[in-house]
Amino acid sequence: MSRLKSVLGYTIAVLALLIALATFIGMESFGRKLVSVTGIKVSPWMIGGEVVRVIEHEGYQTVIHRPVFDGLFGERKEGMLQIDWTPQQGLPLSSIDELIDFDQDGKEDFHIVLDPESNKADLEAINPRVISIEGCYALKDGRAARLLLHHD
Repeated sequence: MSRLKSVLGYTIAVLALLIALATFIGMESFGRKLVSVTGIKVSPWMIGGEVVRVIEHEGYQTVIHRPVFDGLFGERKEGMLQIDWTPQQGLPLSSIDELIDFDQDGKEDFHIVLDPESNKADLEAINPRVISIEGCYALKDGRAARLLLHHD
């Protein structure tokens, strides 16, 4: 009886070890399959929301994301808007100076001047929904600025 318990115990330990190794070895593919099966998505607060417009410039582009007001139980009163400038090697060395119409109503909503070298930006709000700059960020291949917005 004790020999049976020992064999059973060692068998369970070896199986547990094999399962643990398989989990670590296949973590990337298991993770992707789990995400695809469950339909989990990265929060727009992390990635800036869907791209709604791209403005082409000589050597680089301005990518405007959808304004994000998503909350856990509904929309928030304040949200954010992310603007990306890519690719890094095409950005002007001195500054990027743009008037942006984020709500696509034909009127500029703010004027932003980004210094790609220091990664700092100045904002002039034209639309009262635009509050301030939340921050400027270095991306893998460019720069990004996040603006705080009031909801309608």
